[in-house]
Amino acid sequence: MADMPTTAAANDETLGLEQAATLLHLGLEAMKDLVREGAVPALQLNQKHTVLLRADLLAYVREEGRKQAEQRRRMRKGGNTQPVDAASSRTRRARAPKPDLSRYEAQG
Repeated sequence: MADMPTTAAANDETLGLEQAATLLHLGLEAMKDLVREGAVPALQLNQKHTVLLRADLLAYVREEGRKQAEQRRRMRKGGNTQPVDAASSRTRRARAPKPDLSRYEAQG
């Protein structure tokens, strides 16, 4: 009986979006963005269920970590300072400017 995996252990290979976000230390929306962009492989079963493989997430972390390390090495050597790819520049989005509400404040 000790050799039989528990239900929780058997399900550890696949993760839902929330579990994957927790594994990568991301918020749920950031995890959804990675899936939408195709940065991480995911199976969308329907509008409510997305399944990811733990191995794919770890491979993503490994690959992106290596790309970023290479980018840091280049920057230190004075080489190319541009992001390696779109996925690494995703976190550098400019914030939208705050709307000008002065005309509404004058009316109220």
